[in-house]
Amino acid sequence: MLAIHGGTPVRAGRAWPAWPQYDERTEAELLAALRSQRWSVSWYSPRGGKSRERLFGEAFARYTGAAHGVSVDHGSGALVIALEALGIGPGDEVIVPAMTWVAPASAVLRVGAIPILVDVDPETGCLTAEHIRTALSARTKAVIAVHLACTTVRLDEIRTVTGASGLALIEDCSQAHGSRWAGRTVGTFGEIGVFSLGAAKTLAGGEAGAAVTDSRELYERMLMLRADSRGYTRHEPAAGEYELVETGAVMGANYCMSELTAAVLLDQLQRLDDQHARRETRAKELEAGLAGIPGLAPVPVPAPVDRRAVYEYGIRFRPGTFGAAPIEQVAAALTAELGTRVYPPRDPLHRSALLRPHTKPRFAQNWSRAAERATGRRYPGADHYRAHTLLVHHSVLLGERTDIEDLLTALDKVRAHAADLLAEGTLA
Repeated sequence: MLAIHGGTPVRAGRAWPAWPQYDERTEAELLAALRSQRWSVSWYSPRGGKSRERLFGEAFARYTGAAHGVSVDHGSGALVIALEALGIGPGDEVIVPAMTWVAPASAVLRVGAIPILVDVDPETGCLTAEHIRTALSARTKAVIAVHLACTTVRLDEIRTVTGASGLALIEDCSQAHGSRWAGRTVGTFGEIGVFSLGAAKTLAGGEAGAAVTDSRELYERMLMLRADSRGYTRHEPAAGEYELVETGAVMGANYCMSELTAAVLLDQLQRLDDQHARRETRAKELEAGLAGIPGLAPVPVPAPVDRRAVYEYGIRFRPGTFGAAPIEQVAAALTAELGTRVYPPRDPLHRSALLRPHTKPRFAQNWSRAAERATGRRYPGADHYRAHTLLVHHSVLLGERTDIEDLLTALDKVRAHAADLLAEGTLA
């Protein structure tokens, strides 16, 4: 009997790997920042030296292979300063995939531009070059390409179409910290790469973000855009000296990262590659097991990806694999069997409860124009991906092989009892 109906679960009494991960070293870094008397880049340096948020920006740029890195408060803030640094504003259109978190679309609205939602590949949930071509207009100025869950967009094709059309490319790598395409880290193919560093992400800072670029000009503009028109001193600050100077070349706002957050991230960044390696070992074991379960397969990863960063591991299933049960019931049954959350992707933006620009007067007019452009547009790829993809958080892949065996056993058990999912008493 399925656990959701009162049967014995596949896994009971054994905890899954905790997330975020930290230890005494993390605590020491955090305490050092606390005791430094400098909790913000806006405050002076009592002992001299660069701020931790500046050091993290530099360290993260090195990690990605970019020339410059900017620390910010959230991934949403990184998107806003990226758009503003590129000169995107009122009247401009920015192509955004329908299958993503709400922030790429809302960031476009926040700079006064118009987000144009386009469909995605039904198997990966990612934007494609062909989808970009169908949405181009004379007003299109940029594309936000989101590397989703456990895979990436096809960067060579995306870069070809944006280059030929003269469009700026912003890579949203909030779910792909450290993924590589043909030896090069994602986030460095576009003009700017943006990252969320929230608590759930593979590089977790609580609430934080970052942007990377190879352009010195874009870097300096983003510094001012996120620090109320201020940039860094050219030198390392002396004791008692402020690190931010009132440059004022472009008007900014405050999206600065706190020093306490930067301390945590400097610690976490050192762990990231080892965690990626462990996840990849578990992911390969999972893929080998999925091959033996009818109707199930991993979300595909393009061949040029020589390292993937799994944020949410995606499992596709053919229509009918779980009978007539909707994906919400399948996910609930698997969660009951495993004691850890298995879930479908969020609703695509064209029917998301989170994208509600009409509720704010400053967004309503632009959203009306976006709706006019979208008249008659359908999103079958996004709808299919949402209805036929199961996700698990990356922390599930930080455990042992037995954890993967439990996951596979639960998938096969629920598949075999699919007809029972619609029985009376099943969670709606």
